[in-house]
Amino acid sequence: MRLFLFFILAVFSSQFSKAQDSTAISLRRNTIKIDLTGNLIYANHFNLSFERVVKQNQSFVVTAGYLEFPRIANFGENIVGKREENKGGYKIGGEYRFYLKKENKFAAPRGVYIGPYVTALGFKSDRGIVYSGAEMPEEANLNSRLNILSIGAQLGYQFVFNDRWTLDLVLVGPSVSRYNFKAQLQGDFEFDSEDVQNEILQGLLNKFPLLEEFLNENELDSSGTLDTWSLGYKYQFLIGYRFGKYKNLKKK
Repeated sequence: MRLFLFFILAVFSSQFSKAQDSTAISLRRNTIKIDLTGNLIYANHFNLSFERVVKQNQSFVVTAGYLEFPRIANFGENIVGKREENKGGYKIGGEYRFYLKKENKFAAPRGVYIGPYVTALGFKSDRGIVYSGAEMPEEANLNSRLNILSIGAQLGYQFVFNDRWTLDLVLVGPSVSRYNFKAQLQGDFEFDSEDVQNEILQGLLNKFPLLEEFLNENELDSSGTLDTWSLGYKYQFLIGYRFGKYKNLKKK
């Protein structure tokens, strides 16, 4: 994925670096964007971002959207997932961007940028499971919640085409992230719920290596909750449309 993003960056930089006069800035302060990255990771993902230029080389971005965690048919050797009765999720976030004057020929929102960001993700799922690790298979209801809060910094590049369309690439985005996962089993069963909950967590990590990298060797407590801080990262590509009052400014 990163090699693909860098390839796009190199190609478009060479083709569009001379598209506008370096002494004039065509500035539309608002850009609405749709995030295409989430469609590669999550189910039923729709996420919008809004960027507002506040200074010649600075902007802020707010993000909100709906997403669902990918469906999991089973959580390992002994636990098979059944129906999902209630499933959903959200994403909200904010950024502040500094478009580097020394690196960019044009003013924001075009060119190389750096800046801090914060992102919150939340997922919920209520489903039935069948546990076959005992003498007789037993059924239970699993209520699971996963929340991820990330605070980090990012490096990216945004292209602007025909003063209207944008291609926004977040290339590097390390973060410190809080992972809060809760799994509660309900029903008439005799198996050890704490052992099964931790088996569910391990099955989740095995299905999604990105989570396993950060949460490996962690276990749920007696209440079925995992709450820990670890490293994270962000990468994105978004397509946008610029709008607002048109101005011609002289670059300083």
